Amino acid sequence: MKSNNNEIKEVLDKSKGLERSLSSRHIQMYTLGSTIGTGIFLASGYVIHNAGPGGAVVAYLIGALIMYLMMSCLGELTVAMPVSGNVQAYATEFISPAIGFTSGWMKWISCAVTVTAQLVASAIIMKNIFPTVNSLVWIVAFTILLVLLNVLPARNYGETEFWFASVKIIAVVLFVIVGIGIMTGVIGGKSIGFTNFVNDGGAFPNGFKAIVVCMLSAIFAFGGSDLIATAAGESKNPGVEMPKAIKGYVISITLIYVVCVILIGCVLPWREANLAGSPFAYMFKSAGISSAALLVNIIVVTSALSSANGFLYASTRTLWSLAKHKQAPKILAKLNKNKVPIYSLAISIAFASFAIVSSFIAADTVYLFLISLLASIDIFIYSIDCICQMRFRKRYISEGNKVEDLKYRTPFYPVTPILALILYGIIVIAMIFDPTEKIAVITGVPTIIILYISFKYFSKKIENTNVL
Repeated sequence: MKSNNNEIKEVLDKSKGLERSLSSRHIQMYTLGSTIGTGIFLASGYVIHNAGPGGAVVAYLIGALIMYLMMSCLGELTVAMPVSGNVQAYATEFISPAIGFTSGWMKWISCAVTVTAQLVASAIIMKNIFPTVNSLVWIVAFTILLVLLNVLPARNYGETEFWFASVKIIAVVLFVIVGIGIMTGVIGGKSIGFTNFVNDGGAFPNGFKAIVVCMLSAIFAFGGSDLIATAAGESKNPGVEMPKAIKGYVISITLIYVVCVILIGCVLPWREANLAGSPFAYMFKSAGISSAALLVNIIVVTSALSSANGFLYASTRTLWSLAKHKQAPKILAKLNKNKVPIYSLAISIAFASFAIVSSFIAADTVYLFLISLLASIDIFIYSIDCICQMRFRKRYISEGNKVEDLKYRTPFYPVTPILALILYGIIVIAMIFDPTEKIAVITGVPTIIILYISFKYFSKKIENTNVL
């Protein structure tokens, strides 16, 4: 059996070539920028409308727990083996090449389709700002902008995304201040406190089932948390930068989402929340600050584009890693002079341009379908991450290494990965029995099976050809 150090070196060697120039500041803000998008600025309205304010808080807390368990497992793998392909590279090494291939391509699909979801969401918001302009115009313009940003070198890209994300963080802080002002009566002149949160059926007007129905939207809101591992391959000093970035990110994103949902539930009556616009914009309107609604919509569009930018970066690196592991055409591993996987970028943006087609359909319907599909893929990817961590730890110890030598260790091991897998299983079962979420399973599971069987078939065919 190979020594653990040799295994780590082998995985790292396959991921060489990208520019290591991202600091923990870049990595943490890149992940926050990718995650803080329409999941909170737009989809939170859908969750509050269906589950009620209290139900929405519970749904987002469960989403945060699911994210934390996965991040705890992924953190150990990422710090030990900082590679851009993350789940695909780890699954190939610790489970099987077929699972690595399947999870890698599912991750790529997830990232590319998330770009689509964010583009569609941007078009929905822009329709509120410029009702007479066709959504297609915005989608094409935003797609070109994303391509231009992603051809930048990693260091410049990281700096751009840092400032993109900073705008979002500042906006969230302002929303919190305004929300508290409205609740206390400092803004608007009338103190409403928690009246909207508990009135009209209470905090849980539609019961527990409504929370289950909205779980995928809440999980989608935290989608992109694992992108922190994607940036590891271009981190300056992964052993130092990654633990700091992971801990800071988990605390920040959980606080941001939970506090924002509580404030929205207090300021906006739950029946008025929907997908036709941002609940943040409605919050300002309800306080009589209609002029601020335009600014909110602009910030939401910026947030959606920042998130799309982050996911396009991740989909490009995932496809590059697949090619480096000989699980995608070799040309996709080629880099340009800026050390950007230019062909992988082209394929990813082409796939994401599905948004152009979807703009001719009901945008909000397409958006809801996309977030359900993406959340189901996330559950599959998170499960693979947890299994990889358990296999890594087992092999690490069996080779005579000490757990204390790991620079980042999964807390409460083995409870954390086992609890995560149990929770993911419960969510999938709940999805199967819920008519509104079943479509995500029906769409996702066959795709996983087809990818797995395809790899097994073609790899066996290649082996037989080599023998002959």
